[in-house]
Amino acid sequence: MTITIYGAGAIGGLVGAYMARAGEDVLLVDKVAEHVDAINARGLRISGFDSFTVPVRACVPAGLRGPLGVTFLAVKSQDTEAALDVLVPLAGPDTVLVSLQNGMNPPRIAARLGAARVVAAFVSFPADWQAPGHIEHGGAGNIWIGELDGRLTERLPGIQRFLAHAVGAHVTDNIFGYLWAKQIDCSLLFAQAVTDETFADIYGDRRYQPALIALVGEGVGVAQAAGARLHGFDAFDPLKMRPRTAAEADEARAVLDRLADFCRPRVKVRSGPWRDLAVRKRPTEVDHMVGWVIAEGRARGIPMPLNEHLVRQVKEIEQGHRARGLHNLDELETRRQQLYGSAIGPS
Repeated sequence: MTITIYGAGAIGGLVGAYMARAGEDVLLVDKVAEHVDAINARGLRISGFDSFTVPVRACVPAGLRGPLGVTFLAVKSQDTEAALDVLVPLAGPDTVLVSLQNGMNPPRIAARLGAARVVAAFVSFPADWQAPGHIEHGGAGNIWIGELDGRLTERLPGIQRFLAHAVGAHVTDNIFGYLWAKQIDCSLLFAQAVTDETFADIYGDRRYQPALIALVGEGVGVAQAAGARLHGFDAFDPLKMRPRTAAEADEARAVLDRLADFCRPRVKVRSGPWRDLAVRKRPTEVDHMVGWVIAEGRARGIPMPLNEHLVRQVKEIEQGHRARGLHNLDELETRRQQLYGSAIGPS
């Protein structure tokens, strides 16, 4: 059976390389012709946390043929609809599409492909596209997969086996608890992205920890209002990040300190959004990540003013109207004090 991976960038390329190295029949699909050509000519090179080159087939979307079997979707959130324009007509009786994406995309995919053909995944491992035919592996990590309705179906262990070639792979009956937690965590990723500092430098800096706590705390309030059962992952514990007392504020700071320690030794020490802004000079997924949580809060009458300020900063950097730097976190901290004062964040 051919495993199709649509989007052979950081996540899709890395997962596909490990599957191919394990002997799976993998086809990588990517819209960047130079990337496809390099893979077909020289194989896909992985460097960083691990190092190898593996031969694997690749094609551009126009070369993809159906009917599809197990298909992993690993494109940017803003490219989801265009990808589905290609994939939906190629779906067959055995098609199952696994979303290896940032953002709350599985319901969008189900609306076009049907919920019975969709499996959601929460991706928590670092990788970067470096050049055509070259992906950098940023460090060990995990993927959780689950059905949209929470059932533990017979197909999940097979998908888990494919992914386990690359990372720790797990099955959950609460995939949306992980996806909500990742959406909230994205506020931290973008807070790093508006600077040039590393994760560890930002998370461990006591000057900026109150602003970071408030950013996450706003999102936690929205998730709780939505009825999400939030899951922590790696060193991130979202439920500790909405403090109401001085002791709880100390616990929230401790979460950030642990995150700093977790990130410090990794190959990838800055976020994907930072790379979009600083290296690849392209729009980020901020509307589908932080912006999505803001919209969910707005629909429930729960404001997220500090996150709105962060999104404005990101947009201004994308448009060339703002520079990256610690002045952006200073500005966020000033705004936090105006909004919440000694309370750190919303209660």
